[in-house]
Amino acid sequence: MVTEDTFGRWETEQQLWLALRQGDEQAFTFIFEKYHRTLYNYGCKLTTHTAVTEDAIQDIFIDIWRLRANLTEHISSIKFYLYRTLRRRIHQTLDKYPATEEITDLSEPDIMPLSFSDSQTLLIESESNLIRAQRIRELLALLPERQLEAITLRYFDEFSIEEIGQIMGVNEKSVRNFLYKALTAFRQTQNFIINFLLIICALPIF
Repeated sequence: MVTEDTFGRWETEQQLWLALRQGDEQAFTFIFEKYHRTLYNYGCKLTTHTAVTEDAIQDIFIDIWRLRANLTEHISSIKFYLYRTLRRRIHQTLDKYPATEEITDLSEPDIMPLSFSDSQTLLIESESNLIRAQRIRELLALLPERQLEAITLRYFDEFSIEEIGQIMGVNEKSVRNFLYKALTAFRQTQNFIINFLLIICALPIF
């Protein structure tokens, strides 16, 4: 099973990246399988146009393989590289849409910004877990788009403040402001501590 903290037969992330640059098809497949689902979930936070997200991910991996020899030789994180590339690609695509179809305002009540894969859904078996997942989605759906993205990158994807700033194209102060405002909003809800712990404890279900 491919997980976030393993790199298969490659001892380090840098070795995996080097193998990809050298044309190793297994390395390419490994990276795709390792990050495709998390990339899709992240893309769905940026836009409700799932086709845009799917096409962007497909184009990114096509370009990675086609231009592999020209890729940056040393990177700090493959995941970080892919997230930043996906965000840029989605923004470029949405720039071609009418203004009414740009990045979704996730504060709209009928939009559920978090989606579950089939395998993840199977893990939510008990009624209590279903209720917990629903409460988490409801809480996050209250956040403006930029705050939701910052919270997602920080607590769900475990990026640093600096990395989040680079992904979102803002400075670190702005990232901290997004996080502060989001947490402040949570504090205004009943049982803030319980709600926030539910979010943190439930990270594996997303």
